[in-house]
Amino acid sequence: MSPPRIGPGRYILINTTPPDVPLESLGRLEQPVIMDWDRSHPVMRYVDFSKVVIEEALRVRPMAAGKTLVEAVGGPLIYVLEEPRRKAVFFGFDLFKTDFPLRVAFPVMLSNGLRWLHPAGLDLTSFQLRAGDPILLPVEHGVTSARVTTPSGRSVEAQVTRGLASFTETGQVGVYTVVTSRGETRVAVNLASAEESDIAPRPLPARPEAPSLQGPVVPLQRELWGLFALLAALLLAVEGYLYWRRQTSGRPALPAGLGDRWALGLRCTLVVLLLVSLLRPVVPRWVDRLNVMFLLDVSDSVSLAARERAYRFAAQALAGMQEGDQAGLIIFGQEALVDQPLSQKPKVERVQGQVAGRGTDLAQAIQLALAMLPAGHANRLVLLSDGRPTTGNALAAAQAAKDAGADIHYVPTPLTFAQEVVVESILLPQEVKFGEPLDAKVVAWSQQDTQGRLSLFRNGEFLGSQVVRLSAGKNVYAYRQSLEQSGIHVYQAAIDVEGDTIEENNRAVGTIVVRGRPQVLLAEKDKAHAQALSAALRTQHIDVTVVDPEGIPKDPAGLQKYDGLILSNVSSLKLTKKQMEHIRDYVRDGGGGLIMLGGEESFGLGGYYRTPIEEALPVTMEVKQRIEIPSLAVVLSIDRSGSMAMSTDEKVTKLDIAKEAAHLVVDLLDERNEVGVMSWDTEFLWDVPIQAARNRSGIHHSVATIKAGGGTDGYPALKESYRVLFDRPALLKHVIFLSDGQMTRGDFAGLIRRMVKDKITVSSVAIGKDADVQLMFDIAKWGRGRFYYTEDTQTIPRIFTLETQLASKASLVEQPFKPILSASSHEVLQDIDWKNAPPLGGYVATTLKGTGEQLLMTHQEDPLLATWRYGLGRAAAFTSDAKAKWAVLWIRWGAFNKFWGQLTRWTLRTGTRSDTVATVERRDGIGEVSVEAVDQKGEFVNFLEAQVGVIAPDKRRSVVELEQVAPGRYRGRFPAPDEGVYLVGMAQRRGERMVGSQLAGLVVPYAQEFRDLGVDERLLRELSELTGGGAVAQPKDVFLQARRRSRLAVELWPWLVGCVAVLLLPEVALRRVGPGLLAGLLARLRGPRGGKDVPSTQGGGHEGA
Repeated sequence: MSPPRIGPGRYILINTTPPDVPLESLGRLEQPVIMDWDRSHPVMRYVDFSKVVIEEALRVRPMAAGKTLVEAVGGPLIYVLEEPRRKAVFFGFDLFKTDFPLRVAFPVMLSNGLRWLHPAGLDLTSFQLRAGDPILLPVEHGVTSARVTTPSGRSVEAQVTRGLASFTETGQVGVYTVVTSRGETRVAVNLASAEESDIAPRPLPARPEAPSLQGPVVPLQRELWGLFALLAALLLAVEGYLYWRRQTSGRPALPAGLGDRWALGLRCTLVVLLLVSLLRPVVPRWVDRLNVMFLLDVSDSVSLAARERAYRFAAQALAGMQEGDQAGLIIFGQEALVDQPLSQKPKVERVQGQVAGRGTDLAQAIQLALAMLPAGHANRLVLLSDGRPTTGNALAAAQAAKDAGADIHYVPTPLTFAQEVVVESILLPQEVKFGEPLDAKVVAWSQQDTQGRLSLFRNGEFLGSQVVRLSAGKNVYAYRQSLEQSGIHVYQAAIDVEGDTIEENNRAVGTIVVRGRPQVLLAEKDKAHAQALSAALRTQHIDVTVVDPEGIPKDPAGLQKYDGLILSNVSSLKLTKKQMEHIRDYVRDGGGGLIMLGGEESFGLGGYYRTPIEEALPVTMEVKQRIEIPSLAVVLSIDRSGSMAMSTDEKVTKLDIAKEAAHLVVDLLDERNEVGVMSWDTEFLWDVPIQAARNRSGIHHSVATIKAGGGTDGYPALKESYRVLFDRPALLKHVIFLSDGQMTRGDFAGLIRRMVKDKITVSSVAIGKDADVQLMFDIAKWGRGRFYYTEDTQTIPRIFTLETQLASKASLVEQPFKPILSASSHEVLQDIDWKNAPPLGGYVATTLKGTGEQLLMTHQEDPLLATWRYGLGRAAAFTSDAKAKWAVLWIRWGAFNKFWGQLTRWTLRTGTRSDTVATVERRDGIGEVSVEAVDQKGEFVNFLEAQVGVIAPDKRRSVVELEQVAPGRYRGRFPAPDEGVYLVGMAQRRGERMVGSQLAGLVVPYAQEFRDLGVDERLLRELSELTGGGAVAQPKDVFLQARRRSRLAVELWPWLVGCVAVLLLPEVALRRVGPGLLAGLLARLRGPRGGKDVPSTQGGGHEGA
């Protein structure tokens, strides 16, 4: 069901495209061929798509920025969408039409996807950070605010933007609590590394040596104005105090003279101003000044022409600077470098510095720019880049820019190469078996339609080359290979295109591990008849062990030694129920292969109806109704004497199992057939009078009411069966006679001979050692039926169903016919001329299951060859045989060996059966080996001695010890800085015993800088939107677009110190020479009073202290 629309939230979309998802549906893809998958995305970690088969998928085209995770010829198969308020993982195929859910990669990818969709809800690592790392916590839709309580108890408002709560002040170690309206989450912040947490005492030497005094002298600059200001304030205060004492003779009063009072007040003002300046007071001031730092991408993925154009853009943008604006330039590639420091008159004429261009660290460039810009100002970063970083966390750096109040704008630098071809990868299975055919797929991207010469190498040996046509976009070229040497093989693909710009990305390397020859167990009723098939498989590099039915392993461990099992004409009566369950589990849970061949004792004729082995096969033992099948009337004559009430090992009685067999026979018959069920001891009883097999529920109910008790007299019951069957119109009439004891004697021979004369056959089943075996044998002999003796009561249902199918003569078809192709594109049928295939002489009729795939069919449209995937394994049913009976002409057919080799290889187990699973990956130049050890019971295997041997591309060898980091998990690291292939061999031991070993290859491709070409405008837009910026279209817009004023803090201490300097001279003059002068000035200002001059006031103490 496809929802009409999906709103904000997190989604997994399977085989559906809602209208508001930016994916355009273009139809269907039949059996899409997987080209490549993104191994770097978090959703795809530890996921391998090399052998995934998909029958049908949606053909879609992305309409907006997103990420294709798995790409096929024709479009993306798995796609992720990440928008501000919505995230989704899109599967473009029905999970019932692929084997992906049956592979180990499926739960791994599902777990990765859930963590990516909601990391805070599922990934415990989201709750554990290192000191200094920002808290980035996804919040539910509708949450607009959050508060963070730090370990010290301080409560701080956190920023909530685009569904993400962010907090950067994590320098303190401890637990941070993030509280929103929907609840709270705790985040643990620890020290930066485990080494810093190691508080064990450091060993000290016996005689500590004196530390060396030699070393570079580092100048330390300190501001001294504060010290001088403090000294000045103290001197002025002391001098003022002494002056006051002298003028007042030590009395606590103000000086008598007016001038002295003014001098003392001015002195106090100077001291206060100096003391206040030490506090460095500030006042806010709004200014229209913008600081712009241009970040120019000079990595190798940006062409020289694109760099020059970006540089000119920055130079032209400087013309739009306003008064007070500043600008600078940072260039970046593998590292970032300040080319032009921040200045009001920058000189952007040509790039001054140089940086390595084999990588792009956009995050480092942003961090360097933030360090160069003054805090508190209106700051702007302008990215001139293709937006394809190869290292660093650009989003985290953008979050830091937002927290610092800086906005990010961008100018994309498009690809300007005239012609460029990139060999993206060479796709190989991780592991194949000896001689197993495989496809080496070379994936190449071309900027435009062109042609080139593609060469293929293996282990340095040239395999061949060909001229290929390259269309614009991705191209896939497949080469069929077969490896006949165990170990790791290194493939290399190289392409030569005229006019190509970058040589480094014209090659790709891949590795594949080849195990020894696959091991197959072939079980045949008569081992001599297995010669043709076993010889055919050996010519296809498959080792075969031939056994009779008794040689089939009776425990799971015995089966696990083999990659596949072939049952040829093996009756189910030769297997216990436990054995059949082990075989089913071997395929379903162990990934083993299973093939059943036809014969007189195979499929339904072998009693496999409703058995565990039938569960594992792609066909059922039922036969579809055909007009030519004769009608059947069958009577089940069951001993219900007291001994039948005895319990078996599984705590059910023998009679219960006989009733179960009767139920199966009723289900097996079609409505044209008739069935009757009679139970007897010393007397007989028609529990189910003979009738058409239509009212199955009523028949089942009647059978269930049979109870045991009494003696054992089967003659009257057999006579009654004869009487009833004599009048039935069915063409085939049959009695199945079952007993476990000694019977009262009667004229069985005469009675049964009359039955045979009237075309009624009798088969007998003797249970246990107490049965009258000789009489039961004679009954089957006289009745021209089959005699069965068993001490395992669990075989009774199989005997009944086998007998019913034999009696109906519906399953066995012995007519010559030519196979008819049903699925010619299947890999099992490839490269075989089926038009000239000889006829087969017969087969066993079966019915295809709903999810089975019919590859070949008979002239009556019955399955001849059917396959399917069952659990982790594969199974096939070939209803004819492979010996000199029905396949007598096939044995001499030229394609006989190839057909059986391809069919067997298709079913074989694809991976090694081991208690340990190893993975190798590379992060930041370090190879990381992880080993998971789990035994067959699902329990962790601990305390192993695990080692890794590494051969680097330059042939240097190293050994790495793996440490156990969790239950059943071991990890180790080795340096992997260089391009090339690292060959990795792993071994796990417990004492002297080898527990597991693996081979793997770690490919370090050419620099990511040369792989992803073109502009990733999605990332550039995301960085800018996070900080409130946007794209810049014209150079003049750099200083005009979204311009904002900044609030600056102006320091007052220089002004205060300046005031002290200005007022100090008048204050000194006032005390030294000015008190009388001040009085005269005041008198003149007041003017004459009463025609007399006002006498001047005489002040003493003109001497300063």
